[in-house]
Amino acid sequence: MYIREYEPADCSEIAALFYQTVHEVNKQDYTSEQLNAWATGKVDLATWNQSFLEHYTLVAVENGRIAGFGDIDETGYLDRLYVHKEHQREGIAAALCSRLEAHVQGNILTHASITARPFFQKRGYKVLREQQVERQNILLTNFVMVLEREIQPPSTGGDSMQKVIVIGSPGAGKSTFSRKLRDATGLPLYYLDMIWHRPDKTNISREELTARQEEIIKTPKWIIDGNYLSTMELSLKNCDTVFFLDYPLEVCLAGAKARIGTKREDIPWIETEFDQEFKQWILDFPKDQLPIIYQLLEKYKKNRTVHIFKSREEAEHYLVSIEN
Repeated sequence: MYIREYEPADCSEIAALFYQTVHEVNKQDYTSEQLNAWATGKVDLATWNQSFLEHYTLVAVENGRIAGFGDIDETGYLDRLYVHKEHQREGIAAALCSRLEAHVQGNILTHASITARPFFQKRGYKVLREQQVERQNILLTNFVMVLEREIQPPSTGGDSMQKVIVIGSPGAGKSTFSRKLRDATGLPLYYLDMIWHRPDKTNISREELTARQEEIIKTPKWIIDGNYLSTMELSLKNCDTVFFLDYPLEVCLAGAKARIGTKREDIPWIETEFDQEFKQWILDFPKDQLPIIYQLLEKYKKNRTVHIFKSREEAEHYLVSIEN
């Protein structure tokens, strides 16, 4: 399973997921009459698409199909959060919710169904009130709930850490570090591997990769995880903070091997073997890419904060320091 931002082409599939989820998952708490009023099967796709585009909207994808979705607006109102009936209790709702919550500062408000109320309570949401909502002249019970949070800057590393890149050899653990950094700072995270690779293991063009990365860079805050030399200088020109995981070769090889067979949100498939071409790329990294990276860092180090970690322990120590 991996999570990406919503695209207009997702809307019809999301509408079908919404209908199926309501009628199968929520039937334990609502009557058939209430379910039919809640999800009629006649969603106005144009209206939904517009609201998804206006909000921060994410979809969870499993085996090429949408397994869940959620959206939140800039005021902190978490509007929708639904997971496909066949993917309940797999952690998808929690993963989506964490990303949505991290997108905004301050308190988060949601209207939770009877079914969803325990999920939100486990995440620290409090019930403000129970209410009756009318749909198609039918009353449905839900709960106005709030997650109370202090409003604070997104990073204890200073207000300047708003545009971040994480680089290093494959297998170094860039994506794991990036996720922990995202969770600690609230900055949105973008995986270049998710942009470059398609689920069928083909890839987009270099031109499209550059164009997509330029779109991200235009936004006010981001973490970009990825070691693509073709776009690294573009990232360095526009970032304010660099994290370089410069670990020993054996550490990177072991890291790449250890993740085989594991579902990851930073790549659109599950690696089933240690591909020899990929292994050779890691072996060649110290002589082919490392010198170029250090040249680029030297060129752009002015007015940027550059963290170079030589071990996982150094990186973990930094993460603990900002979490505290």
